[in-house]
Amino acid sequence: MSRQPKVVAWTSTEEYLNVSECLYSADITERKRGVAIVKAWRARSRLPVAIEATASLVEMTIVGEERKSVNITQLRHLYAMALIRFVNTIVDLEQRGTYAQSIVSLAGRIGMPAWFVELRHAGTHESLPNLAALQSACQQALGWLNDYYWNRQTRTLPPDTQIHVREALSKYLDVQKTMPVSKRTRKSSKKPTPGQLAMEAASDELRQFLGNLHPDAVRLCLVPVLLEPGFLVPKEKKLRSAFPECKIPQALESQWLGLLLLLAECLGETLFFEELLSAIVAILTPDSVEHGIFESLDSTLSTSHAATLVAWIRWILEAHYHHASEQLEDQNEAAAAAFELINIDGLLERCLRNPSYFSRSVLKVFCEFDTELKRDLKPFIDYMGKALAALASLDTNGKETASKTARKIEPMSERAMEQEERLMAERLEKYFGPAAIGNACLDDAQDDAKDEFLMEVDEISSDNQPPPSSPLSATNAAVAQSTDSARNVSRWDYMPRSSWSTCPIGTVGLGDIPTLEWPAWTDDVCPELVS
Repeated sequence: MSRQPKVVAWTSTEEYLNVSECLYSADITERKRGVAIVKAWRARSRLPVAIEATASLVEMTIVGEERKSVNITQLRHLYAMALIRFVNTIVDLEQRGTYAQSIVSLAGRIGMPAWFVELRHAGTHESLPNLAALQSACQQALGWLNDYYWNRQTRTLPPDTQIHVREALSKYLDVQKTMPVSKRTRKSSKKPTPGQLAMEAASDELRQFLGNLHPDAVRLCLVPVLLEPGFLVPKEKKLRSAFPECKIPQALESQWLGLLLLLAECLGETLFFEELLSAIVAILTPDSVEHGIFESLDSTLSTSHAATLVAWIRWILEAHYHHASEQLEDQNEAAAAAFELINIDGLLERCLRNPSYFSRSVLKVFCEFDTELKRDLKPFIDYMGKALAALASLDTNGKETASKTARKIEPMSERAMEQEERLMAERLEKYFGPAAIGNACLDDAQDDAKDEFLMEVDEISSDNQPPPSSPLSATNAAVAQSTDSARNVSRWDYMPRSSWSTCPIGTVGLGDIPTLEWPAWTDDVCPELVS
């Protein structure tokens, strides 16, 4: 018996993935679009509760950001209701059997944080939580839905589109291999050869296939296939590029030139090459939060593989963006016009946030097309080069050399602390004049005398009387006379020890514990006053 197909509200996998990106976009317009599409889906058929909950929570974040004719109390009620429905609808799916189980146990079974259940209980039976707690819970609930539903669904979606893309590209390349480069296009005056007819038929078939693709399929399906081993990066290492030149070999360029031009023609040059550049940079610059600063990539990406990807970046900029501004005489204007076609700000930011040898190479390629950009990025590129060279030397010399060159942190002795304090006092006098030393201690023998003297100065300074005689030297006495003027200088001062007082760590003043919470009345402040 054949299995009954399941009817869903979305028309394609690409539409489903597009709505997922819209709902979690930073742009409020995109989020509104995602919520509107979910409402259209709801009119078609029944939706999974995770999609319903995501759309409701996203809609609440939109209302919270815009705050049109909604006061704080109304916002708290709206947030609370959205979170209550989120917990109830998700947890009820696990409610099975004759006897009902507690919400806490069901939430723990599906991995939902227990404090979501506590917040639901407070919003239902107790006083309404404050707005900050509700907004934080809404954002964390969206994150939980993204991890436990959207990401898992994306990984399990049938990769039918990618399979079709891979088959279409492979078929075109197989036909192209049978034709010499000079005979792939025919002149109108000559009779076409069988190979040329096969090439034209393959091109027409690929054009028809690309015309039926969803725009989001370029990023989600086509570009990932192109970046698989065996496509833009050949499996034969002799056809790959190498550092530091990063030039596309002639054989590889001739193999892909016709296909890339065809893809750009059918999909739009800006759209196609911008998505391709973004995907290449993403591969070369993994998130440093996960891999660490200046950490190398995993072993699946070899040096020749990365060099070939960097070479494709240079090829795209040279062949398809620089030519659009060749008519401009000024080189800077030409480069600026070339970069107007793509958004390089995001690419540069990703390279700078995730420094590595590969990201440094990408930055250098971008700088080749813009002298002004090269001037701005030169300090960062130089610093990355020095850091990478230092790490390379440590790896080469081994752990023994590293232990010798590394600074060894040792606890400071009392004498070392006194020497450092004396050094700071000398620097204070050097940069702020002789008056500064009135607040610095030179040794323990003078500390008490100086503190007593400064206290006497504070007591009589309001009467404009000359300071009394002190046991300090003549130099220190002259310095003390200028203490009042020195105190008026807007800078850090070395406070006398007499003003020091001990208190437990984490307290202020006389041992009071600071209150870092906002008072409850701030939840009811008018939005106009806050903004």
